[in-house]
Amino acid sequence: MRTTRTTTAIASAVVALTLLAGCSGGGSGPTDDGTLTYEDSPLAAYWEQLGGSQDPEDADAQMVRSEEIVAACMQDEGFEYTPQDTSTMTQSFEDEDMPAWDSLEFAEQYGYGATTSSEMPMNKAGEEFVDPNADYLATMSESEQTAFYEALYGKQTMSEEPTDEETPVEQEYDWTTAGCQGKAQHEVYEDGQVYDDPEFKDLMEGMSELYTDMEKDERTIAAYRDWAECMAEAGYDFANPQEAQNSIYEAVNEIPYNEEDGSQDPAALAELRDDEIATATADRTCQDSTGAARKVLEAQFAVEQDFIDAHKDELDAMVEKAAQADKS
Repeated sequence: MRTTRTTTAIASAVVALTLLAGCSGGGSGPTDDGTLTYEDSPLAAYWEQLGGSQDPEDADAQMVRSEEIVAACMQDEGFEYTPQDTSTMTQSFEDEDMPAWDSLEFAEQYGYGATTSSEMPMNKAGEEFVDPNADYLATMSESEQTAFYEALYGKQTMSEEPTDEETPVEQEYDWTTAGCQGKAQHEVYEDGQVYDDPEFKDLMEGMSELYTDMEKDERTIAAYRDWAECMAEAGYDFANPQEAQNSIYEAVNEIPYNEEDGSQDPAALAELRDDEIATATADRTCQDSTGAARKVLEAQFAVEQDFIDAHKDELDAMVEKAAQADKS
């Protein structure tokens, strides 16, 4: 089954900013009970203005535009292409039937979402996807289908020569060799983005270092130390919450996949699910009981604010340039 290649040429600074801001909208200050959330990120307002909107309608509109570009491109290549209905492809992680993702209730019910994602309301079985181009492809010979997919996705980007006996070299993503999907991804999500503007190169590099700065902050280190001690009392040996979460996802990846249908051993997943729930519950309990969750966010937001104070004029200029680009 072929899947659309995702855009990988996004600046590392944007990735760091996304992590720091939690992909959220503008901060609104602590909640009524004093709880801090990722939405309180000082940089969130800048992220929103730089095109980081998480509005499902915006995402849907971009995906529709992308499919339109693909269809026109494929016609130029000599093929028919029916745009996919993308309206069901964007779903919010917020659901009235689900607890907040960073709550103890979520951990107790879903762990980290590694083995339990299919149990979440938004992932439960819905309408089965039907490729609108399936009938058209069925009329083609094997060679014609190969040509169709090469036009759509480009040719293989894996090197013929492996670096060792098993591992091939994955070439750096280049949208110009990624077929009509690459063209659409570039035009909709990359072209003209302010992130790549040489004028803001130093600012972007500085922003990309923020996450590292936060991890090295003494307040963060102290918070994680308290958290690790709490986890040790519960029988776990992790330095920070990310390590705890990674241990589960790594364990999932170690379960072999069935070559025929891509499934994993249900018994192994069920056993790991119990471990996941237990680990995530201990993790969240310790984050709450030690205050580590709030302390880490306080450290993060302080680092962000220091960056804003030192680079406000540059950030404002970048936002203004991005706004002008959107109007053109």
